[in-house]
Amino acid sequence: MTNKNVVAAAIAGAVAAAIFFGLSKVWPVDPLEEQVRMLQAEVSSQREDLLGYTKYTDYLSAGKKHLQEQMKFIAATVVREEGYTRVVNKNVLGVNFNAIVAISYTSEYSFGYALTPGDYDIGKTATGIEVTIKKPILVAAPATSKLRHRILSGSVFNNSQAAIIGLYEGLDARTLASGRALARDEAVIALCEKKLVAFLQDFLAKQPGVKHIPSISISYKP
Repeated sequence: MTNKNVVAAAIAGAVAAAIFFGLSKVWPVDPLEEQVRMLQAEVSSQREDLLGYTKYTDYLSAGKKHLQEQMKFIAATVVREEGYTRVVNKNVLGVNFNAIVAISYTSEYSFGYALTPGDYDIGKTATGIEVTIKKPILVAAPATSKLRHRILSGSVFNNSQAAIIGLYEGLDARTLASGRALARDEAVIALCEKKLVAFLQDFLAKQPGVKHIPSISISYKP
């Protein structure tokens, strides 16, 4: 082989080596490094998911404030058909009017929680979220509608407008007492709890980064 050929072969070898090392820098062929990269990406993804599962705790204080601001929208409404009987005794110009009258009406009651500062709290527990609060109360005066009456028995009954209006005297006090008693009913308490939990769940679910909301329980103050 001539000197010219030797030089050409050396140059070709140098060029091939340069191309190989250059390509190895652009596309490193290292399975272990690739596995490490994939593992890091998976760990980062899992960390993000885990943060999403606990992110709700960042919004518990805001949730407490939001509940207080939206209290009127958390009320549970109960509509009932109610009635009672009353005895009417009247003496007009020496004539006695006696009758037993059935009074019927529709009542609408609104129940909710006292959400003033100091009356409730929202906190994280080992099993989820706990709302500590006082038991539900009647939050508005009951509304009555469809008032009607029926005479069950009696001699003579004055069917004038004034007499009819007089039949319903004391109805507001009756429905108010009924509403306060209903506030202690287990079915009404369960309805109020359902409304409160749903409202808080909806608020937390709309917050950025929250991927999971644990169970929410209600605990009552004595």
